[in-house]
Amino acid sequence: MTNDLIERYIYAATKRLPKKIRSDVSDELRTIIDDMLTERCANTTPQEKDIRIVLTELGTPQELYEQYNPDSDKCLIGSPYYSTYKYVLKIVLICTCAGITLAMIISTLVNALNGTETSYASSSVILLRDFFVNLFTSLPSAIVWAFAFVTILFAIFYHKNIKIDNTGNLDSLPSVPVKKEKISKVETIASIAITIAFLSVFLICPQVLCMITTKTNTFIPIFNLDTIHSTWYIIIMFGVLGIIRESVKLIEKRYNKKVMITSVITNVLSAVLAVIWLAGENILNSDFVNYTSELFADSDKISAIFANFHLFFMGCILLALAIDTLDAVVKTLKSQNKI
Repeated sequence: MTNDLIERYIYAATKRLPKKIRSDVSDELRTIIDDMLTERCANTTPQEKDIRIVLTELGTPQELYEQYNPDSDKCLIGSPYYSTYKYVLKIVLICTCAGITLAMIISTLVNALNGTETSYASSSVILLRDFFVNLFTSLPSAIVWAFAFVTILFAIFYHKNIKIDNTGNLDSLPSVPVKKEKISKVETIASIAITIAFLSVFLICPQVLCMITTKTNTFIPIFNLDTIHSTWYIIIMFGVLGIIRESVKLIEKRYNKKVMITSVITNVLSAVLAVIWLAGENILNSDFVNYTSELFADSDKISAIFANFHLFFMGCILLALAIDTLDAVVKTLKSQNKI
């Protein structure tokens, strides 16, 4: 039989199961519930109280999830977190490898174009050597840090018993999400990829953010590299907050109060870090400011924009954070029929 409470119960019990078994488990649970209702009610139509009794006898959705979850025997990060942990870890590691590799390619090319080698063959050998040396120097440590961060995050969730949803009783079961309530997996993964690309560039090769001179064909970094290197902890905290925000979205898979509160808190903290990081006077490379001032000497407005590029960059970050916060709040309120 089809019943909203039954469908919500089955959805809560199976939504975190691996995709390859989710449908089979859902069908099995429907069959079990139908058989139990038939046995209980015989030829009469089951009432709401009958459905509640049967579902209570079956156990909570969390108990059923642990029963059907093939990964339930893990202990460092157990259910209901482990399957989501593996999923988030896979995404973060793939994005880390891709981001580091891309950053190394760009960094090597920029360094090569700034070089003085005259022999093309010699330059090619040096180019490849520098690329692989930089890649195999940076990539292992980046993978280790990414793995450690995601593992520690989910271990805290698990051992501190931070609830990712409430499926302990029938009355608290969330409804099956409609389209407008679902969080786009593609957008979430893209946000994680952008965050890791940001970390890769600013932590490993900030010199790739540069401007090429028209006279000497050399590259002038936009930011003061010494300042960037000395503020590495701010960059890491900014990236960690972004990954936490997107990880919660991947866990919840729908807009709700937890996603909204997490988005607001992480985005506010990220905004504070962005202001602290970019409001300083020494964040821009003085050579970049001097060169753009000479280049656009005839236009005070354009020259002023480049002279305050760090403020423009900060404004872009704050705008993106504000849009993300507003989006999470509006979609959460809409999903709860409050606006």
